[in-house]
Amino acid sequence: MDTNLISTAEAADLLGVTPQRITQLIRNGQLDGTMIGGRWLVDRASVEARRSTTSSRGGRPRIGTARDDVAFVLMNRGHEVCQVVYNCRRRGFTHVGKLLDRDRAPLGVFGQRGVSDAVAFDMWWKGRGIPATRSGLQQILDAAGVFVPEELAMRNLGLSLSDQYWVCPEGSQLVWDDINFFNNDFGRVSDVTGPYSPVSTAVGAHPDNTSDGNLSKHWVMQGGKRVLLKGGGTNNQEPYNEAVATALHQRMLKADEYVRYRLVDDAGTILCACEDFLTDEEEFVPAIYVDRLVPEQNHLNHYQHYVKCCESLGVEDAALALWKMIVCDDIIANSDRHYRNFGIVRNVETLACRPAPIFDSGSCLWADVPLASLKRGEFSFQSKQFDPNPARQLLLVGDMGWFEPRDLDGFDGEAIEILARNPLLTERLPSIRRSLERRIARIVDVREWN
Repeated sequence: MDTNLISTAEAADLLGVTPQRITQLIRNGQLDGTMIGGRWLVDRASVEARRSTTSSRGGRPRIGTARDDVAFVLMNRGHEVCQVVYNCRRRGFTHVGKLLDRDRAPLGVFGQRGVSDAVAFDMWWKGRGIPATRSGLQQILDAAGVFVPEELAMRNLGLSLSDQYWVCPEGSQLVWDDINFFNNDFGRVSDVTGPYSPVSTAVGAHPDNTSDGNLSKHWVMQGGKRVLLKGGGTNNQEPYNEAVATALHQRMLKADEYVRYRLVDDAGTILCACEDFLTDEEEFVPAIYVDRLVPEQNHLNHYQHYVKCCESLGVEDAALALWKMIVCDDIIANSDRHYRNFGIVRNVETLACRPAPIFDSGSCLWADVPLASLKRGEFSFQSKQFDPNPARQLLLVGDMGWFEPRDLDGFDGEAIEILARNPLLTERLPSIRRSLERRIARIVDVREWN
């Protein structure tokens, strides 16, 4: 288990509250949690941050006006959302003001009553940037001359290619059209005024500074398009897995239901590449925030609750989109479909919402299983979104009539052909093929009985 994640009981002990209160804090966006195997795990750093910013009386966050505080306005494109205060010494937000535009506030962060505290906001902000578990993070920080990833995000003013949020220094004349990464070259945020010097981009504002995920990532401009390059782990299998997933999705899904990945050679290293699936008016909202939009009901399971949250936003065919994701992930044994790499896309001008296309499928095909275990036939895996048991999760799929069994004819051979381009995977291929054949046969049987 990730040592950065702790149980609700452990978090409750640290904060001196009940586990039920911890769950409530997660739902309200005041603690950062991840649903794994049907239970909440809490980010240890968010618990420590809340503990360090609460007084001994009543547990209310302290709001200071120290000389290191700098005022910003949280913006969604050109819309003012609320005032926030950032503390340069603590490298975090210490105050969140009243909502000015509730409709365009970050979904799931301000709670069901439209209220957020600084800890909840700060954790949301940090979740939009480079995670502490990113491979090679220390080299990234050293090269930029900063201590923590949050400083990189502030160097961008929070600008990202995943959403439209940014922070405008109070009194600044900066405007969205001049600085956003969707319509401008990277590094345009250069004329920032005010006391907070790290937002100066002499060392480079770049969407890499606000890119989530554990594997190495790099945004580039190619033919006027924003393209994400992503690396892999020990055997560099993940980029090839993304190409395999794309081959599967092409067989089973509509063109707008998945993100296309292709393999590219970057100075001798094979990476996968994909174009940004958002327009300059859209934001990706991870499921972890969507899941907080309506109160939980005891008679609903986690899947049913998430569908209800999507329906509260007017998302059409939310259940169908989840069924397609579950089936495709089941075929390729995706072990890392967590609450941050699926969700919805919202247009921040019209507020219309739709299911996000399937993306980030590289942690599949037993990439993290040792070769010796593969040869012994150890092909079990855990799913993450609604149930840790893939068989039970597959029972959530209400209809498989959207694909035909013949769609999968020859897919095992196509997958192995893609993986065979990586010489480091040669010994793994026979075992992967046998198990992939079994998974395809299994899903075809389920489809015929569905």
